[in-house]
Amino acid sequence: MSMKSISASYHKLPHLKKPGVVFLIVYWITCAGIDAGFGISGPVNPEGPGSQSFSNQAGHFLRHLIKASEDDCARVFGQYNTIISGSLDLKRVYFAPYDEVESLLDQAVNESVDSLTLFTHPLLQDKNGSAIVFSEELLKRVNQHFDFHGLFNISANGAESGSTVKMKFLVAGQGKFIVGYDRNEKIKHPDYDFATGNYDYNELFIMDAKKDSKGNPGLFNIKALSAPDSKPQWMKGPLNVDIQSMTMTSDSNGRRQILIEYNLFGNKYKMIDPIPIEKLTRK
Repeated sequence: MSMKSISASYHKLPHLKKPGVVFLIVYWITCAGIDAGFGISGPVNPEGPGSQSFSNQAGHFLRHLIKASEDDCARVFGQYNTIISGSLDLKRVYFAPYDEVESLLDQAVNESVDSLTLFTHPLLQDKNGSAIVFSEELLKRVNQHFDFHGLFNISANGAESGSTVKMKFLVAGQGKFIVGYDRNEKIKHPDYDFATGNYDYNELFIMDAKKDSKGNPGLFNIKALSAPDSKPQWMKGPLNVDIQSMTMTSDSNGRRQILIEYNLFGNKYKMIDPIPIEKLTRK
């Protein structure tokens, strides 16, 4: 299936009337609070490794979405419904059945796709396209079978309390990536323990999924809210740095890398290796 036919399918999603279990796959890849030297070449392949067959699976997935009503959105987004609804066209918001989600994630695992590549897929960058939502129920199920190895975990341990911080919803599409948690707390990240390894999880994160001036896909303008009436702030990472963006690029040897832009007494950059999505084996 060509990218043209996939895009056509994406823009002609069925308007099914039954409410569905909510989905979306999770993105999150992290950043650091320490400088590093690197060389950058680009742009990279926007769809990442195994792009053709993965795009075929993505096209299939997009044809099986279930239309979300405004009431569905209000129930999932809770006290942040007004803010999130203002960032999306609610006429093009969809849920997806878990079996379709699992098939797409299995394909991502088979082709070593990382979550940044997944959530910045060209179809999800389209501002006139559709947005896909994960409910808390769906996220719990996904969390039992997959590890996205990204910055925004479905669950994480508080750095001081040790209690679990849980993701309540996730949205990707229409050029946005949005994540909600059950509370504000500093967490200890299990994969990206740069410096202190602590990151501030807030009740809401909103960011742009798009390409930079060189055509590299990424997440930009990463803003956090601690309450519905709070002022958006940069996400806080190790050493209290302001995490501003994550871009998929490549180093001087052509190796795929994630470029992190952060602020610590001025804008700085760090390159990190993307970690592919993993399927968990549970006894």
